[in-house]
Amino acid sequence: MTLLRDLPLFRYLWLSKAISSTGTGIGLIALVLFAASSGPGAVSLVLACTALPLLASPLAGAVADRVDQRRLLAGCEAGQGIVYGVMALAKPSLPALLPLVILASLLATFGSPAGKSAVSRLVPAEHRSRANALLGLAVNLQIVAGPAIGGFLAGLTRTSGAFGVNAASFAISALLLTRLGPLPPLERQAPKAKVGLLADTTSGLRSARENPVVRRLFLGLLVFVTFAAVDNVALVFLVQRALHGPTAEYGIISAMFGAGMVAASLALTVKANRMPAAFWLTGGVATGAVGMILTGISPSVAVACAGQAMAGAGNTAALVGIDTLIQERVPTRMLGRAFGTVYGGAQLASALSYITAGPLVALTGPRATLVIGGTGALAAGFVLRFRPAPAGAKQPGLNDEIHGPGC
Repeated sequence: MTLLRDLPLFRYLWLSKAISSTGTGIGLIALVLFAASSGPGAVSLVLACTALPLLASPLAGAVADRVDQRRLLAGCEAGQGIVYGVMALAKPSLPALLPLVILASLLATFGSPAGKSAVSRLVPAEHRSRANALLGLAVNLQIVAGPAIGGFLAGLTRTSGAFGVNAASFAISALLLTRLGPLPPLERQAPKAKVGLLADTTSGLRSARENPVVRRLFLGLLVFVTFAAVDNVALVFLVQRALHGPTAEYGIISAMFGAGMVAASLALTVKANRMPAAFWLTGGVATGAVGMILTGISPSVAVACAGQAMAGAGNTAALVGIDTLIQERVPTRMLGRAFGTVYGGAQLASALSYITAGPLVALTGPRATLVIGGTGALAAGFVLRFRPAPAGAKQPGLNDEIHGPGC
């Protein structure tokens, strides 16, 4: 936690993410519970609408490398607050809700690469693994506090109260981000040349294809997430149909995934720098996949909670490994596009997973769906194995790295 004390600008970024992530978790649980009454297909449709806009991540990464990242982050957070405010006040039906879900997800897509890229400008290189773990802790609040609060609010006020709280969280987040100070784009290699957004996006995709680390992360996550993301659809039906539990138990089991993520984040804020990023990625993928299988075969809510906690811890370790690998192996001026490409691949996989998960749950049941997903994720994790870079080795192309204010 010393990073939050010593780096005030990073502290504002962290607080912003912690508050808006909690609100996001509240809103997402409300969306799933709202759709679950219409069956697995409706849940798949809603989750697909949250994932499909994220296919614009390569374009979002190019934007993040071209504009002031503070303004982009604050604008996207404020925009999501407005969208969820409309949901809370208008109380739309499911067909009318879907365009709003897509718009909110699109705004989140354009904010994400800027937030991840800002870390390299606000935090010195030797502390970035710990900083990424701290940000993971902030994001994980959406899966700990979010489900518990969201399930309570959805039961008390239906979905309008949950959407209203989410809107308020984004408004507070946007205000905090205004304290970051300017984060203008870095100087281009050819500053006099006028390069369009499409050309920047294309160059980012070309750079990702030529960078072996980014290329493997893209392909590996595409396969891994396609299997792993089915749990987002299957879990609510595991509780309702296999474990015969009430809505509150779905919130509790979902929260345990976040509890595992938080526990791993806290541990990694201390230990992340002791092992290479590749170690956290590989170990996290394996741990998360095994936790998913355990959830699928669980005979009780307690075992399902343990499986989800294990899956959450693995997820956090893998994300810390991914973010740190990208920050280590990609030039700072290209970070937005690298993050956009890698996580765009992950979201493409999420969309494919959500589309197929509904029919899979209907055909095989939630238990079999979780076991199939976990087994496939474990096998796909072999693609994400990396050899750690030799100690002290200088990565090519990183000589343009600078640190912004707050370091």
